[in-house]
Amino acid sequence: MPFVVELDNPPVRFRNALIVLALTCIPFTVHAASKTTWSFLGGQIGPEWRITGQAKTTAEIGGLRIAPQEDVKVFREAQFLHAVDSVEITYLSPQDAQAVLLWHRPGDPAEDVVQLPFLFSSTMVASTIKIDTGWYDEWSLHPDMVGLMLPKGADIQLLQLSFTGWNLWDKVVGFVRSYWTFDRFSPYSVNFLWGPIFTVSPIARESLFAELPPHGTYANTVWYLLLLVMIAGCTAWGWKSHNRRNVILCVAGFLGALWIVSDLRMGMEAISYARADLTEYWMQPDAEKKFRERGDFPAFLSAVRPLLTDRGRYVFLTQFEYPLLGLMRYHTYPSEPVAPEKITEGVDTWVIYDRPEIAMNAEGQLTSEGKPISLPGEMLLAFRPGVFVFRTR
Repeated sequence: MPFVVELDNPPVRFRNALIVLALTCIPFTVHAASKTTWSFLGGQIGPEWRITGQAKTTAEIGGLRIAPQEDVKVFREAQFLHAVDSVEITYLSPQDAQAVLLWHRPGDPAEDVVQLPFLFSSTMVASTIKIDTGWYDEWSLHPDMVGLMLPKGADIQLLQLSFTGWNLWDKVVGFVRSYWTFDRFSPYSVNFLWGPIFTVSPIARESLFAELPPHGTYANTVWYLLLLVMIAGCTAWGWKSHNRRNVILCVAGFLGALWIVSDLRMGMEAISYARADLTEYWMQPDAEKKFRERGDFPAFLSAVRPLLTDRGRYVFLTQFEYPLLGLMRYHTYPSEPVAPEKITEGVDTWVIYDRPEIAMNAEGQLTSEGKPISLPGEMLLAFRPGVFVFRTR
């Protein structure tokens, strides 16, 4: 007996429309993203893996530990049954290490291996680097060789490598959500906004404004192209119906819709700035306040200032001097920050911010990468690792 849908009743018509829409979406939602994982946990190191170069390797329960004595390459052949849009590397590393993702495109000469640099940040908790490989023109959706190049002196413990291919539904959802993903308020926001960016990769959306320029397509480029198509369509419709009023109404309606959507997004981005300030700064206790790109520096500065009131000069060290050095000068005046090489008699206080390689050794000296840089002293304020105030005896 054939399936018949009665459409005479409006409520039934609406209900059936929802059912049809749901059934239409099922193929996209059921077919989840495809994923291939190469695990090193439990010492799972197969014979397909090859290493070129001198390195100390240990297959442990917690993964493959590699300590290169020279730059080494760790790679294997690949036969992916699905397209690969992103790569995820789960690892441990006691120090930062600049590494390279390697891949070979089918059909290219064997010696032509594409290289993409990335950073293994220091972490002793399993962390995952997510790389939106689909953004790069040189990437192949089906590489036949994938590997890593690790630098001399690194100490990397690899837990697993994962390769994901996004399905159509993932890409549509990522495309829509990327339009409503906002940048954080930054110094450049005074004169410049990136504006809405379209991307189809969920990984690219997660870090849309963390890496600049963003990996995506400027939304207005899409809108302008769509507007041209709509103007052409409305013009053809009006020409066919011999009604100029229809053309004007059609174009004006589409322009108005774009205007409303763009204005709504712009307003929501401004609201997101205020909401971030409210939740991360104003609603937090003094010791946990974070202010925009300056992070917890304002909270640290408030704790440091009383320790410098009786000191004319002090050493200030940070990763990036701008704008923190100027803020230190302003907020600790008349005390004056100086560089270590300008230390004179009477300068006994060291203010360290975001320098994790600087620590106090057993003899009470400050060390940078294991080398002493100060006389013995004591810790006045331990704010967090790499952020503290030290005073020599």
